[in-house]
Amino acid sequence: MTILFISESDNPDEWRRALQKLIPNIDLRVWPNVGKRSDVHTALVWKAPYGALTNLPNLSLIQSLGAGIDHIFNDPQRPKDVPVARLVDPELTRQMVEYSVLAVLSRHRRIDELRRAAADHLWHVPQPTPFEDSRIGVLGLGEIGLSIAQKLKSFQFLVAGWSRNLKEVEGITCYHGATGLKNILHSTDILICALPLTPITKGILNKDTLALLPKGAYLVNLARGEHVVEPDLLQLIEEEHISGAFLDVFQTEPLPESHPFWKHPSITVTPHLAGLTIADSAANQVAENIERIAMGKSPLNQVDPAQGY
Repeated sequence: MTILFISESDNPDEWRRALQKLIPNIDLRVWPNVGKRSDVHTALVWKAPYGALTNLPNLSLIQSLGAGIDHIFNDPQRPKDVPVARLVDPELTRQMVEYSVLAVLSRHRRIDELRRAAADHLWHVPQPTPFEDSRIGVLGLGEIGLSIAQKLKSFQFLVAGWSRNLKEVEGITCYHGATGLKNILHSTDILICALPLTPITKGILNKDTLALLPKGAYLVNLARGEHVVEPDLLQLIEEEHISGAFLDVFQTEPLPESHPFWKHPSITVTPHLAGLTIADSAANQVAENIERIAMGKSPLNQVDPAQGY
């Protein structure tokens, strides 16, 4: 079984070792050393160069190395008849939940305020933030968004979620559709974006939607940088309508050195690390999908191209 591995941010040797434990006859080839192109049956990819997946006559599975698949669908030369699977891995989800808790508690316990006081050698004791002033809204109730919402609910936060279609989750107020988006924004103090990136969600957080948040609201984005119109966010922070943001993803990555996010006192920047793919954990799904394709079955977590997730 031959796999073509394409990623500049993942270690192919780690993936080779992890997969060979599960499927001993794996032949993992690292782009651009494709070898005989007709040998390749699976492409394991993260941000492959456009056109890299063409001219592979026996390609039967495109497996993302992460939860997102926009990097695959953005390639206009992608073979349209080959199934695409996103990665749903417990370790990846755990990290995303952990990051969200960190960001929420940072705002809720006023860590930025404490850091500024400490920098001035001030013994500053802020009053606790009431839970009713830390209402949480999670955009996207897929595997990751739902896990985030449920974990924050366990901290006794007031949690609501929004999705494209109606969902019902015990203990969490669920909204959907255009009207539901307005409603959740109106009642959210800490907004967490965990949406897939699709043509519908691109730029969803802009001057109009962010302005619907209550004054002093806070944004956490761990999904995709393209969800946020960055100049609009900056403007609303400067106008003190948005109190700040905790951002892991950006329209341009790495974030340019000259970008104003770096030095803004109300913005925390992290380098796209909220959820890192660990080969030893994620290899189980990849191996199972390879075996499912070999048996003529559909892969786990196959993406619907019409919806983009």
